[in-house]
Amino acid sequence: MTTVTDDARYRGVFVALVAAFFVDFLGYAFIVPILPSWQTQFNLNATQATLLVSLWAVPLFLFGPLTGRIVDRFGPAWTVGVSLVLLSCSALLYLVATSSAVGRPFTLLVIARLVHGASGAAVMTAGLAGASVLWPTRFGEQAGKLVGMAAIGGLLGPVIGGVLFNESQVLAFGVLAVLPLLAVPLVWLNAKHLGPQPSSTNMSVGLRVFLSDPVLFKAGVLVSLTTVATGALEAGVPLFLDDELGLNAAQIGGVLLSMVLMQGVGSVLWGRLVDRHGPTRYMMVGWGLSFLALLGVAIVGLALTDRPAVVGMIVMLGVFQFAIAAAQIPMLPVIDTATNRALGAGHLGLAFGAFGTAWAAGTMIGPLLVGPVFDLFGSWPIAIGAVALPTGVALAVTVRNRHLIEDCYLEEMNQRNPSPAGIQSGQ
Repeated sequence: MTTVTDDARYRGVFVALVAAFFVDFLGYAFIVPILPSWQTQFNLNATQATLLVSLWAVPLFLFGPLTGRIVDRFGPAWTVGVSLVLLSCSALLYLVATSSAVGRPFTLLVIARLVHGASGAAVMTAGLAGASVLWPTRFGEQAGKLVGMAAIGGLLGPVIGGVLFNESQVLAFGVLAVLPLLAVPLVWLNAKHLGPQPSSTNMSVGLRVFLSDPVLFKAGVLVSLTTVATGALEAGVPLFLDDELGLNAAQIGGVLLSMVLMQGVGSVLWGRLVDRHGPTRYMMVGWGLSFLALLGVAIVGLALTDRPAVVGMIVMLGVFQFAIAAAQIPMLPVIDTATNRALGAGHLGLAFGAFGTAWAAGTMIGPLLVGPVFDLFGSWPIAIGAVALPTGVALAVTVRNRHLIEDCYLEEMNQRNPSPAGIQSGQ
C-alpha cells in the first residue's frame, strides 16, 4: 500500500484523533491559568497548589497498564469515545467544586482532578496505539503531527480558560464540558479503521518485560525524566507569573500560549526528522538545549532584576519548550519499535499504557520538585532552574545508551521498510 493510499484511507481517522487530542490537551491546559485562583480560594501554599496539579497523573500512574490492556482488548475507538464522555463529566465536577453551594468543595475538586486525569490519559494511550498501527513506517511523523496539532489545544486552553474564567466560572466549565462531546461523533464515524488490535493479542503478557528489556527500561526512565521537567514547569510557571508580575488568569494564559506554540512547532519538525534519520541525535539535541535553557532561567533571574529578569526567564522557557519536543517526540517511535521487537504485534496499548505510568510518575514528581524548592528558597529563578537537574541526568542516560536505542530502532524500522536506502543512522 502506498503512502498516498494510506493518507487517503486514514484521513478521517487522523482528523478524529486530532479532534480527540485537541480537546484533551485543551482541557489539561485550560486549568493552568485558573490555578492561582484555586490557590487563593482554598488557601493553598505553593507546595499544596502544585500537589493539586500532580493529582491529574495519579490515575495513569496506578492504572496505566490496565488502560493499555483495555485498548488492546476493545480497541482505540471505544476507549477514546468513552474517555471523551468522562472528560466532559470531570468539567462539570470542577464547576460544582468551585461553587459555594457544595460542602467539602476541595474534596470534590480532588475527585474531579482524578477523573480528568484518568480519562485524559486514556485518550493519549489509545490514540497513540492506534496511530502506531495505522502508520507503522511513518509513526514519528504522524505522532509529531498529532502532538503538534493537539498543541493548538494547549495553546488555546490557557487563553480560553483564563478569559472565560474571568467572565464566569459557570461559563468556563460549561464550555469545557461541551467540547469533548463534540469530538465523540468523529471518533465513532471512523471507528471501523480505528478498530481493535489483532485478535491474537496475548493478554497474559506481564509487565516484567518492560523492566527486563534494556531498551524498554531505558525508554521508561527517559519518559519519566521528560515529564519531571514539563510537569514542574506546568505547575510552577503560572505561580511564578502571578507572584512576579501579578498577572490575572487571562494574561497568564497569553504567556503560556507563546510557550506551548514553541513546543507544537518543535513536535511537527522533530517527528518528521526522526523518521528520516533515527531518534537519538534529536534526543541528545533536545536534552542538551533543555538543560542549557533551564540553567539560563536561573542565571537570568538571579543576574537581572524587575521586568528584564522576568522577560528573560520567559524567553528561556520558550527555548525549553521547543527543545523538550526533540526529547519527547522521538521516544514514541522508540517505544513502538522496542515493543514490537520484544513482544510482537498486538501489545501497543499495553506498551503505551505502561509508559504512561512512567510518564505519570514524572508528572507527579515534577510539581513536587518546584513547589518545595520555592517554599525553601523563596526564589522562582532557583526553583525553575533546579529543573535542569533531571534534564542533565536524561542527557547523560541518552548519550550513554545511544547505540543501544538506535540499533533497536533501525532493526525494526528497516524490517518494516526494506528499501535500499533504509533509514539513516543517527550515529
